[in-house]
Amino acid sequence: MNTLLAATTRTDTVPFLRLLRIEWRKSADTRAARWMLVVITVLVAGATAVPLLLPAQFPQAWPGYLGPAALVLALLLPVVSILTLTSEWGQRSVLVTFTQEPRRVRVVAAKVLSGILLSLLGSAYALAAAAGALALSDGLGRQVTWHLPWRYVIGLVAFVLLNSLLGMAFGALLLNTPAAIVLFFVLPTIWTLISYGWLEKAGRWLDTTQTFRYVLEADWRGHGGPILASIGFWIVLPLALGALRTARREVA
Repeated sequence: MNTLLAATTRTDTVPFLRLLRIEWRKSADTRAARWMLVVITVLVAGATAVPLLLPAQFPQAWPGYLGPAALVLALLLPVVSILTLTSEWGQRSVLVTFTQEPRRVRVVAAKVLSGILLSLLGSAYALAAAAGALALSDGLGRQVTWHLPWRYVIGLVAFVLLNSLLGMAFGALLLNTPAAIVLFFVLPTIWTLISYGWLEKAGRWLDTTQTFRYVLEADWRGHGGPILASIGFWIVLPLALGALRTARREVA
């Protein structure tokens, strides 16, 4: 009995930073996540090379180089974020996790924060890759615009972060990797296709392909309402429901 009480006391005092470090390490601890991160690293660099190779089609400025890199991150990085929320359920290792930390919402919070940190790291890498490609363009004697307004940096980071949070929201809600990945890629397309007639007005407010594009382009004026509505409906609500489901779901 004394041993059990001591173990419970130790579990109840697990520092959140330690929990975050564990979830950060686990986010890249699977073979699928590691390979996905390698693919993302290569493709982001390749995306910044496209404007370098096609100078007539892309402006030789920061937005022209950051746009393709941001799209790669927005498509692929959420897959890693989904794995962060779902892989343990598929591997049936959640019993160990929740034994060490019975307060499941803290575990979900650590996983989400780990995904946020990964998004920030990915955004920084995109900026570095774009800077390198832009420097090469400048070295080739092209007319390059080096000025980068802060609103575009904020737009890039927010765009990547929102897409990663969208993936995490689906992962937390479904707790199933294939279902969450399919929903992440298919649902925005379906929503765009059905946004006609009486759904057209709702589509302008909840179509993430449009509202998140405003974020990437730093086009905030007049679009704050739709952006916030999309965030609330597609990210905040599923994450809250997913945290509630995680807290109540039986662990076999």
